[in-house]
Amino acid sequence: MASKLIFDWTKKIHMYAGLLTFTALVVWGITGIHAVFLPQPGAFTPPPVSSVRDIPYKAPGGLDDKQLAKEILAVAAIPLAGGQYNIHRDAQSNLAFNVFTINGGREVTFYEDKGIVHVEHRANDLLGYLSSMHTAHSRRHRLTASVIAWGYFNEFANWAFLFMSLSGVYLWLATRPNLRWAQYSFGGMVALTLGLWIAIR
Repeated sequence: MASKLIFDWTKKIHMYAGLLTFTALVVWGITGIHAVFLPQPGAFTPPPVSSVRDIPYKAPGGLDDKQLAKEILAVAAIPLAGGQYNIHRDAQSNLAFNVFTINGGREVTFYEDKGIVHVEHRANDLLGYLSSMHTAHSRRHRLTASVIAWGYFNEFANWAFLFMSLSGVYLWLATRPNLRWAQYSFGGMVALTLGLWIAIR
């Protein structure tokens, strides 16, 4: 009786976990297929600049580059920002850095002599947008409620997918463990996963 109850509840939760996270699974599937056709890292070409804006800004004194970049990021108020990186000085000693966002990266340059923060946006295409959504988790993209909600949903979907994988194996073993094509499929996937892990680690 207890085993039947466990089976019934596992089957029910397995089904609802899939239904609740279907959107995330679709995004992961599309981006997984898209990743197969991406160019090599050295051959990657960023999207063209889609828009430009200049923001008047006077820098306070006494800040190092990292602190100043943080202040500039707050002033720029870039939507969907997931953090800044590559903080550096360009050839003309202007402070520059990049900002990751789901809908395309921003290249930010502070022209201190002009008192201008220059922001260039390289908008993602649809596949690039979905790929960025795939990487969004609860510890990133904290500027808007909708982005925070997607990050938590995406993280929940990770755990739900892990549960579906493990419970799927349980449901198979509890019903038709001698089904040949299921055995071959499971064995093949285990071998393929181990092979890929060894090849790319």
